[in-house]
Amino acid sequence: MDRSDAELIALSQQGDEGAFAELVARYQKKVYTVALRLLQDREESLDVAQEVFLRAYRALPGFQPGAALAPWLLAIAANASRDHWRQRRRERGGPAATPVDEETLLAVADSRAGPAKLWEEAETRRMVKEAVAALPWDYRVPIVLWHFQDLSYEEIARTLALPLNTVKTRIRRGRLLLKKMLAPVLEEGGLQDG
Repeated sequence: MDRSDAELIALSQQGDEGAFAELVARYQKKVYTVALRLLQDREESLDVAQEVFLRAYRALPGFQPGAALAPWLLAIAANASRDHWRQRRRERGGPAATPVDEETLLAVADSRAGPAKLWEEAETRRMVKEAVAALPWDYRVPIVLWHFQDLSYEEIARTLALPLNTVKTRIRRGRLLLKKMLAPVLEEGGLQDG
């Protein structure tokens, strides 16, 4: 029988490392995905995910009983990603190149799709990723949590400790910026020629 988050948290707070390992296993994909969507780099996202759970472990004694774990972890993930992004900008003078993602590699291996279609889909994904990565951080985080993590406005507001209307405004403005950045693709009906 699976133990609840509350049980695992209580055990973790008492020093049970196995219980904390269960929590890590339960949430590591979600945390990694948020970091990947925000940073657009697999290696850096793995580092950030590890940092998130280290921060969570250190902060666990102060975790409020009855509070939801997922929003707390996602808030730590967003903050750790922001810290990493700022450090990367200082060190490199800008964002790192976006590597080819696993989806693209798997699509290429699918022999049923033609090369033109594969290229178009990969190019569209690349453009969307670049557009999301180009959003100001205050818009990027709510967009990632809303679109890629399927959190509600209310959940995002709690996760980021922001007023609900601020979250709605940032998502609306972020979507408008994305639409503007992707307008050439949207106007052409995709990337196909003719």
